[in-house]
Amino acid sequence: MDIQEITQNMSETIEKMTQQEKFDLLLSAKIIDKDGYYHPQFFSDSTVKGDKQAKTAFRKQ
Repeated sequence: MDIQEITQNMSETIEKMTQQEKFDLLLSAKIIDKDGYYHPQFFSDSTVKGDKQAKTAFRKQ
C-alpha cells in the first residue's frame, strides 16, 4: 500500500467519524489537550498561546 492509498483510506475513515470520536482520537494522540487546544508537550509555546487567545479549541460536539 502506498502513501496515496493510506491517505485516501484515512480520509474516508475520518469522514465517517463523529465529532466526539475525532476529539477522542486527537486527545489520545496528544495533539490536543482535554480542553481541545494544542497539546503544550508537542507544540510551541507561541502556537499554544495563539490557539488559546484565538479560542479555537477543537470541540467535542
